[in-house]
Amino acid sequence: MAAGNITVTTAANFIPEIWSKEARIAREANLVFAKRVNRQFEADLQMGDTLHVPDISDLTVGNKSANTDVTFETITEGKFDLTINKHKYAAFKIEDIAAIQANQDIRARYTDKIGYGLAKEVDADLAALYSDLSQSVGSAGTAISLDNFLSGIQYLDDADAPEGDRSWVIKPSTYKSLFKVDEFTLASDIGNDGKATSPFTTGVLAKGVVNAGSVKGYIGNILGVEVFVSTNVATSGSSPVANHNILFHRDAFVLVMQKDIRVQSQYVVKGLATEVVGDCIYGVGEYRDAFAVDYIS
Repeated sequence: MAAGNITVTTAANFIPEIWSKEARIAREANLVFAKRVNRQFEADLQMGDTLHVPDISDLTVGNKSANTDVTFETITEGKFDLTINKHKYAAFKIEDIAAIQANQDIRARYTDKIGYGLAKEVDADLAALYSDLSQSVGSAGTAISLDNFLSGIQYLDDADAPEGDRSWVIKPSTYKSLFKVDEFTLASDIGNDGKATSPFTTGVLAKGVVNAGSVKGYIGNILGVEVFVSTNVATSGSSPVANHNILFHRDAFVLVMQKDIRVQSQYVVKGLATEVVGDCIYGVGEYRDAFAVDYIS
């Protein structure tokens, strides 16, 4: 008989490996853009692949002189075109034996991920519209500043963008740099209760009232602009990476979901498996260029 201790090696056949009934689910970004942009044209695109929206320009005002006829203005209008050209999908196929022997409902888990994946893709396509914008402030690798933020606000004001429905979607790193700007952090400058008169309000409070209707990622209100944090904000370049935080009015961008996210499944007898596919059909576009600013940080 061999001498020695019973070790984890010699007793390996008696030591089980346990699989948790919980799963390490991939973390999900705050999806903000799709809920903050113009979606008024969706009813117009139940069919077809292109939307045309004609422009209506302001008229020229002239001075009327005695004994002279008025001058009639010749008007040639432009138009906005939106093409519905994005058909995205996500899919998986699960065999019966895997579904039956699994210690959790993996079909339900991955079905949820289909919905999230497609929604994130829509959000990312909207975030990527920064590249079409003609207005920007800030520069790559630099912290945000109050002056640049005010310049962005001025761009929107100069374009006569309505004061309501303004949003600023920023990267977490940009949010972090907010705390280094005194006007955004000092108690003397921040409005955080019903008695405050400051234009700066942080957290989930807006003049003492919890903004329960805000979407996920809402962090506060600055000069009437609702601020949201999302890792879905686009980036470009390297050394340093440029974060393209977007300050915009709702009408800056358009989203038309011609077919909202749907999930379909079918059982395949010859494969003894279930196929699950989710898809959506949509288009995004820049609607009013002057209503948005690419805040680079």
